[in-house]
Amino acid sequence: MTGFKELVSRVGFAFPPTRALLESRRRRIAHSNIMERDQLLEFWQQREPDGNVPEGYLGPTWRSELLAELLADIPKHARILEIGCNVGRNLAHLADQGYSRLEGIEISPHAVDLLRASYPQLADSKVHLGAVEEVMPRLSESYDVVFTMAVLEHIHPDSVEVFDDIARLGGTVLAIEPRPERSPTGSRQFPHDLRSELGRRGMELVSLTSLSHHPLVADDALAYYAAYRFERAA
Repeated sequence: MTGFKELVSRVGFAFPPTRALLESRRRRIAHSNIMERDQLLEFWQQREPDGNVPEGYLGPTWRSELLAELLADIPKHARILEIGCNVGRNLAHLADQGYSRLEGIEISPHAVDLLRASYPQLADSKVHLGAVEEVMPRLSESYDVVFTMAVLEHIHPDSVEVFDDIARLGGTVLAIEPRPERSPTGSRQFPHDLRSELGRRGMELVSLTSLSHHPLVADDALAYYAAYRFERAA
């Protein structure tokens, strides 16, 4: 039996599909309290998910100000997609900074309703309603920038194909996600090695900036996060 396990391990690391299945299983064993994928998607589709009520994201804009700072070198005519746009606070702030070609993906119908009611500057912006796993494969046109803020950490291990679409669609990818050394703290958080996941899909990590001492988020949960910036490898 030991020899068989060793063979499976060796074959798994030689062929990517098998490796992905083994990696998913490893994560399940390491985090046995995690939600199943369907259960996780149902959680985010609720009107008031526990600890993540959409109305709570209509408040202070310091996270959005940080985002705009990190994207300061991106031209105002750039085509930009946010994965997990929630009520639209980040996109609205970018619109206020002069960006006009903005789109979002959001799983919560209630959050999208709030976006439409709260941010008239996004009236002409397309919001794709649905799980990112379902929406992104249907998108065919590329974006100058694809960005996330505390969203990829909630992508289930069985949905890592999302990274295929991120690499396919984004010229630049900005991911504001937990720092590499930070362990997940709940049943809806999953460790993803972004450098590896996007690197082996043709994206190059060009900067990794810890936010632990950034004045905009010094007293915010994002102080435990980092800004990963990737560019499509030449």
